[in-house]
Amino acid sequence: MVNGTTNRPVAQQKVELLTLGEGMNKNAEVVSAADGSFRFTLVAGASSPHWLLRAIHQGVNYNLSVTPDQDLSQPVTVTIYETTSSLAGVEVSLPLMLAQASGNLLYVQQQYLVDNTSSPKKTLARTDGTFSFDTPARELLSELSVSVVGLAGIPLPQEPAPRPEGGYYISYPMKPGMNEIRVSYKVNYPSNQRDFSHRLFYPTGPTKVLILPAALRVSGQAIQPAGSDSRTQAAIYHLTPTAKAPALQFNVAGDAPVVSEEGEHGPGDGHDHDQPQPKVVRLSNRVIENKIVILTGFGIVFAAAILFAIRQKSASRQATASKMQAAPARKRRG
Repeated sequence: MVNGTTNRPVAQQKVELLTLGEGMNKNAEVVSAADGSFRFTLVAGASSPHWLLRAIHQGVNYNLSVTPDQDLSQPVTVTIYETTSSLAGVEVSLPLMLAQASGNLLYVQQQYLVDNTSSPKKTLARTDGTFSFDTPARELLSELSVSVVGLAGIPLPQEPAPRPEGGYYISYPMKPGMNEIRVSYKVNYPSNQRDFSHRLFYPTGPTKVLILPAALRVSGQAIQPAGSDSRTQAAIYHLTPTAKAPALQFNVAGDAPVVSEEGEHGPGDGHDHDQPQPKVVRLSNRVIENKIVILTGFGIVFAAAILFAIRQKSASRQATASKMQAAPARKRRG
């Protein structure tokens, strides 16, 4: 057990061994020794399709997964961090957004990245919000959903809290490194002139916007066409908000067929099932740390495409961290 903030062993830290199968169950619990080491003794015959080590430090969960094909006698290291309420070293980007028209409404999915580069490394934790975001006018909004990508790419649903000055926030702890947040919702417009607009609380930089159907007319001062996506046939646009009062602003005009989500309709629902129905698009791309992540929200499912520069920056930081890490393995499980 190592403290990633101080790079020192952690003594007297409770560590749990959880089994993941049908639910999550605690198999064993130990406390780390003065040198940070600890050892689990498994019950005879104990087995699990997946093991999870969990340590809770200053109210934050730190997890390490172990797959069945790993040698359980080999040492592994769980790293925890001190917490901070300071936003110093925290950068936010919005690399990808999908907007799919269905009649007059827009299905919207946005992927934010919160890069915690604090030095020394600390987890951002504060009850008044670790991440804030905005949406179009609340009276146009429905089915707002927010999740943070957890271990193994599993979405962890969050309950967004309204900000008094507008927008929303979540208080999920942001650990050192890249944290992925998914925001999805529907915007219900009165006509096919869909004026999309909301503030950005951070200088997020450029955003890649995918528009469906591709034939819709997209306009806006800061948005430029950039070809099409061969897999989905979506039109690609690049949007670069101004540094002063940054915002996402563009117009999507034109008629669009009403999309059907898988499982939305059934027998006797009045839909002609002999006719092909437009579907909510599913995208699949490689994302951060070479993991495939499926994004879900009101039927829109897509894996976020990270801008090349962001991927390069993340890979560079990971390589640097690997070289600097003093990693004597201090705990064993048997």
